[in-house]
Amino acid sequence: MTVLSIRQRLVLTLGLSAVAVFAVVGGILYWALAHQLEQADRDGLAGKVRIVRHFIDETRGGSVDDLRHHIDDVLIGHGELRVWLLDAQRRVTVGAPALPTVAHRMEGVLRLAHADGTPMEGLEVAVDNAGALPVATMLVAIDIRPRLRLLAAYLVVLVAACTIGVLASIGLAAWTTRRGLQPLVRLSAEASAIAPASLSVRLRDDAVDPEVHGLVRAFNAALDRVEQAYRRMEAFNADVAHELRTPLASLINAAQVTLSSARPHEELEQTLAQQLDQLEEMKGMVNDMLFLARADRGESAAVWHDLDLRTEARKALDYFEAALADASITAELVGDARSRGDAGLVRRALSNLLSNAIKHTPRGGTIELRLGQEDGQAIVEVYNPGMPIPEAVRTRMFDRFFRADGSRQHSGESVGLGLAIVRAIAVMHRGSVFVRSETNGNAVGLRLPV
Repeated sequence: MTVLSIRQRLVLTLGLSAVAVFAVVGGILYWALAHQLEQADRDGLAGKVRIVRHFIDETRGGSVDDLRHHIDDVLIGHGELRVWLLDAQRRVTVGAPALPTVAHRMEGVLRLAHADGTPMEGLEVAVDNAGALPVATMLVAIDIRPRLRLLAAYLVVLVAACTIGVLASIGLAAWTTRRGLQPLVRLSAEASAIAPASLSVRLRDDAVDPEVHGLVRAFNAALDRVEQAYRRMEAFNADVAHELRTPLASLINAAQVTLSSARPHEELEQTLAQQLDQLEEMKGMVNDMLFLARADRGESAAVWHDLDLRTEARKALDYFEAALADASITAELVGDARSRGDAGLVRRALSNLLSNAIKHTPRGGTIELRLGQEDGQAIVEVYNPGMPIPEAVRTRMFDRFFRADGSRQHSGESVGLGLAIVRAIAVMHRGSVFVRSETNGNAVGLRLPV
C-alpha cells in the first residue's frame, strides 16, 4: 500500500477543496443567471399579454382582420414571439394553424413544444370580454432557444474558468506546500547527517517556524539522551573489557604455567582453588552488571512492602560485625525511618554503603548509620570520618567502575560497582542518591519514598 507524503496529502486536500469551492460557486452563478433569464422571459410574456389584451379591447367592435393586423405589428422585430387567439371551441382565430403541444406546466407557465420541435414557454390567459370578436383564450409564447444557447455558452465558459481556477489552485498549493515544508526538508537533511561519530551535532532551532520549533527542541533533547547513553555505553564497554582483561589474563597464565610441566596433586588443587576464586569474582561482577542493565531499562522494584528501616539497618550492621571488628571500627545507628520497597534491595544498598564506609574509615574511627525523614522521603545515610571528598570526585562517585584513586587494580570485590548499585536501587524505588562532605568526614546515602 502506497503511503502519500505530507506534501502530496496537502496538495490533494487543497485540490479537492478547490474543486468543491469552484463547483459550488460555479453552480450558484449558473443558477443565478438561468433564474434571471427565465424571470426576464416571464416578465416579457406578461408584458406581451397586456399588449394583446389592449389590442382586443381596442378592436372589440371591429373585425378579426383588424386585430390580426395589430398583432402582426407587434410581432415585427420579435421573431421569438408567438401569439394564438382561440375561440370558445379552441379553434385558432389568429395565429399559426397548428397549436404547440403542452409538455408540462410550472408555476403558471407552460412549457410548450412547437410542431417543428422548437422549445417554447408561454402563458395561456382567458379573455373575459372580447365583444363581437370570436376570442375566448389567448396563448402568448416565446422561443427559448436563444436563452438555452446563452446558458450553454455560459456553462462552457464557466466550466473552463473553474477548471483553470482548480488547476491554478493545485499549482499554487504544490508551490506553497513545497516552500512551507522546506524547513522539514532541511531538518531531515541535518538529522540524516548525524552519525555515531557526530552525536554532539544538534538541529538548528534559530531559523525554524514556530510550528516545528517544539519538534526541534524535542529531537535535540532526544539526541542529548542518546549521546549520553552512547557515551555511557562506550565507557561501560571499555571499563568492562578492562576489568575482565586482568583476571582473564591471570587465569590463562596460571593455566599455561600449570600445564607446562607435571605438577603435584596438591599444587593443582591450589591452582584450581585460586582460579575458582577469580571466577567467582568475575561472576559477581557480571551479575552486578546485569543488575545495573535491568535498572537502566527502567525496571522497578518487584516487591513493595512497608519497611522498618531501623530493623533493616540493624541487620546490615550485624552482617558487618566481624568486618568492623577486624578493622577496629565501631558503628552507631542513629534515628529511625519507615519506607516502602523491596527489603532485599534496601539491605543490599545498606551493605554497599557500609562496605564503602569501612574501606575509607581509619582504624579506631566510628561509622554512623543515620536514619531520618525529610520532605516526605526517608533518608538513609552512612557517615564515616576522614578527609572531605573533592568536588570532582563527588560528582562521579556513583558512576560505574569509578575509583577515586583512578587505579584499575583491585582486590576482592572492589571493582567500582558498589555505589553504582546503590544509585540503581534508589532509582528502582523512585528515589535518589547523594553525597555530602562534612567538617571531619563524609556522608553518602539515598532517599526513598515514604
